[in-house]
Amino acid sequence: MAEYDFHEGLSRVVSQLTAAVMNTSLYSPTHPQVAQYIDKANIVLTEILQHKPEVTLLLIGDDLVAESRQLVSTGAASYVTNFTRILKKKAIERITFVAGLPKDELQGLIQDLASSDAASVRSTTFVKLGKVELRIKKQDEQETLANMIAAAPEESQEVFQELLSLTESELNELKELYLRAKRHKKIDVRSVDDMVMGFVKGFRQEMNPLSLLASLKSVNEYTFTHVTNVCILTMSLAEYVGFTGEHLHKIGVASLLHDIGKIFIPDEVLSKPGMLTPAERKMVETHTVKGARYLMGVEGVPKLAVLAALEHHQKFDGNGYPSIKGGWTPNITSQLISVADVFDAMRSKRSYQESHSLEKIEGVLTKGKGTSFNPILVDYFLKMIRR
Repeated sequence: MAEYDFHEGLSRVVSQLTAAVMNTSLYSPTHPQVAQYIDKANIVLTEILQHKPEVTLLLIGDDLVAESRQLVSTGAASYVTNFTRILKKKAIERITFVAGLPKDELQGLIQDLASSDAASVRSTTFVKLGKVELRIKKQDEQETLANMIAAAPEESQEVFQELLSLTESELNELKELYLRAKRHKKIDVRSVDDMVMGFVKGFRQEMNPLSLLASLKSVNEYTFTHVTNVCILTMSLAEYVGFTGEHLHKIGVASLLHDIGKIFIPDEVLSKPGMLTPAERKMVETHTVKGARYLMGVEGVPKLAVLAALEHHQKFDGNGYPSIKGGWTPNITSQLISVADVFDAMRSKRSYQESHSLEKIEGVLTKGKGTSFNPILVDYFLKMIRR
C-alpha cells in the first residue's frame, strides 16, 4: 500500500476551508455552496484522520506549515495566502484536527472564521485552536529525564573571551556564572535574564545576525564564544519565525545555557588537536545530560533550558544523542539551537579544524533537512543570514 500523502491531503482541506469561509462571508452559513465545500473538507479530513489520530496546521510568520513542510497554493489559486490572512485576523497560529471530528464542529469553525467579530473563535473537542507554544514534556517524562542523568565528572578549566556587543560588567557576570557552575555552585539566573534582555533590545529585524557574532581569538575561548554566538543566532531565528515576548526570552535563556555541560568535560579532551578516541567521544557526548542535571538544580532556570541542554544534539528524525526511547521528539527550541549550533561550530576555527566557507555550511544544513534538522527552520535560517 502506498504511503498516504498528508501534505497533499491537508492542502486540499485548506482549499475547501478557505472557499467555505469566503462564501460564508459573501452569502450565509446555510448557503448550498458553503455546505458543499464543508462536505468536501470533511471527507478529506476523515480520510486523513483514519491514518493519524490528529493533524496540525501551524502558522509560522507568513507561512502555513503542515507535516514539517510549507503549504503552497498551486496554479493561479491563492487559497493558502487567503487562509493565512484569515488565521492572522483571528490571531490563530495553530489548528489541530482530532480523529472523530463531526461535521457540525467543522461548520462551527467555518462560522467562527467568517465572523466579523475578531474575538469570535473557540476550540472544541475535535478542533483545537491556539498559539504556537513552547511545550515542555509531561511530569512523568521529566522524572524519566532526571533518572537518565548521571553524576558529573571532575571540573575543568575554561577561559572565555570578551564579547563586543556586551558591556564589561555584563561580560564579567557571564564569566562568573560559568566559573561558579564549574565549582558546582548555584548560579544566579538573573544575570542570564539581563543578558538576554540586552540581546532583545539590540536586535533589529533587518539586521543580519552574522554581523553580531563574536570572533574567536584563541582556541581556549571556544566554548564561551560558541555559546554566545549560538544564543545570538538562535534568538535571531526565533524572532524571524515569529516568537516574541516571554517565549523569545525563554528561548534566549535556554540557548545561552544549552552547552553548560561542556564545563564538566576535561579541557584537554575538548581542545584535543585531532580525532577523539571512542572513549573520549563518549565522554564529550555526556555533556548534554550533565548540563541538564546541573540546570535541574538551579533555582529560577526555565524547564525549557533543561530540555534544551539535554536535546540540542538530538536530530530532527530522532537520532543523535543522548538516545531516548519512546519516539522522543526534540522541543522546537532544541531544534532552533541545533541549526545555530552546527552553523557556528562549522564557521569557527578550532584546534582540530579550519573554518568552513558559508557555501559549505549551507550545503550541510540543506542536506540535513528532514533528518538532522527541521526543514522549515533551515529554510528560514538560510533566508535570514542571506538578507
